[in-house]
Amino acid sequence: MPTALVPVTMGSPQSKTRETECFRVVEAWFPAGTTLEPHTHDRAILAIMLQGGFQTAIAARWLDCDAGCAWTEPNSEKHANYVGRAGAHVLVIQPDHACEELMEPILSLLDHVHLLKHPALLCSAPRIRAELQSSDLTSALSIETYVVAALSTAAGLHHRDGSGNRPLGWLRRTRELLHDEWRNAPSLSYVASVAGVHPCHLAHTFRDRMGETLGTYVQRLRVTWALGELTTSDRPISQIALEAGFCDQSHLTRQCQRFAGVTPAAYRARVGVGSRQVTSRKTQVPINRSLRVVAFRHLLAPSITTRLAPELDGSQRRTR
Repeated sequence: MPTALVPVTMGSPQSKTRETECFRVVEAWFPAGTTLEPHTHDRAILAIMLQGGFQTAIAARWLDCDAGCAWTEPNSEKHANYVGRAGAHVLVIQPDHACEELMEPILSLLDHVHLLKHPALLCSAPRIRAELQSSDLTSALSIETYVVAALSTAAGLHHRDGSGNRPLGWLRRTRELLHDEWRNAPSLSYVASVAGVHPCHLAHTFRDRMGETLGTYVQRLRVTWALGELTTSDRPISQIALEAGFCDQSHLTRQCQRFAGVTPAAYRARVGVGSRQVTSRKTQVPINRSLRVVAFRHLLAPSITTRLAPELDGSQRRTR
């Protein structure tokens, strides 16, 4: 019996869907403990786990798709999902393979299974989510712009630098430490001691491989956490700012504008607190494809793809 071909909303009681000329974008919530039996989708996907998580059995691998992770599923690749105790809140991007010029730069990303983790991916989600709430026809252009940015970031993260360099174990330990202690802002010397390298080597290599400094990476992690709290809690923004490690609300506002392109107040107003209304908005808006392709190729400039860390690609992780 052939594997069922289903929409990405299968098993989700609450979802939002938006269609543009070249993308289908879906935001979906899955209840805790849900099991999605083996199935396939009609398009490849790049998915970003916003909150919660699930495990995915795909291509003889077992992916831990936790909050902050992104992963790819090739077109018609059979897989199953097992939602964890906290449920799962996912943003899914499905490019239309008929848009050949647009797809060309990212085929290597979407034709294989990849597991990626970098705060830049999660920071791209708020802009997309905000536009999903808009009924303005021009929002389709905004959605495509932000989606292209997210895809280009993901493509850069899985791209190896061409010299055959393999992941650095100490750099992975450094990332894990920062993800665990981002609120405490550990010192450079402490991080270097955990990594087992000299502070100067750590600072230089981290920036070279990750595309940003240690401080910027931690700031991005803080913004990512704060944005999640803005839509799942009604606590004052000033309180969330302090809990995230910012000195005050204005500091959080500046960093949100820097990393996510939106203020905390505007994001909460657009997306809402605990908003899980079921809507389906499908709008076809013609957009100049040549402009889109030019913009995408610009985002995939070599300076980006060779700079972002090859070790962020989890495609070589051990399977279970």
